[in-house]
Amino acid sequence: MKEVLAACRRIWRRLGVRRADASSMAAELEADLRAAEDDGTSVGAYVGGDLRSFALEWASARGLVRARLALGSTALASVLGTIPGAFFALFVAYGMSSEAFAEIFGKPEGTGDATVMVFNPSLWLLGCLYVLGAVIAYIGALAAVSAWLSWRLDPTRRRTLRYLALGLPFGTAAAVFSTIAFASTEDFSTQSSVVLADAAVALTVFGVSAAVLRLAAVRQERLALSLAESL
Repeated sequence: MKEVLAACRRIWRRLGVRRADASSMAAELEADLRAAEDDGTSVGAYVGGDLRSFALEWASARGLVRARLALGSTALASVLGTIPGAFFALFVAYGMSSEAFAEIFGKPEGTGDATVMVFNPSLWLLGCLYVLGAVIAYIGALAAVSAWLSWRLDPTRRRTLRYLALGLPFGTAAAVFSTIAFASTEDFSTQSSVVLADAAVALTVFGVSAAVLRLAAVRQERLALSLAESL
């Protein structure tokens, strides 16, 4: 019984249930479990095979599961999810133009001692690779947010993902435009400090976009719940 109560408390904490309400539910659940045992029903049979669903339903029935904003954590998760795609894009931008890459995949140009290895990828290849990087970043952001909200048992996860799926392409476009605008003020310098600043601008705009979409999803979810409760 103690293990079940402790597990339910952990789940309620992830749901954002206040400590006082969690203690009250735990006391109520303990009394019910003892009563069930007196009637010959085991703890396992009472809670069923899915303890997480049981704890979620227990809290939901008491109106204690509410959509939380979690704007910062959602934005952070979305930004972290873009890291694989961002690194891929950086490789396309800088790695493919490096001397080491040219030594492996390039072709010689010049004669005699002036011969150098040069790799000049076609524009269509670069375009396809950049698009691939954007797709990887997009999928990664959605996957990261989904995993984070799923772990939190967030009731607005599905609505948030729908909003992100539709809105993040615009957020990505805004991030790219902001980065280009900032880079233009630095004459498109390739200094490390400027490149890092470019990345910071892009990630900030992208994260803010995710936070705004999350806010819209939570507000819509709360509105839907309010309408359902008023009926």
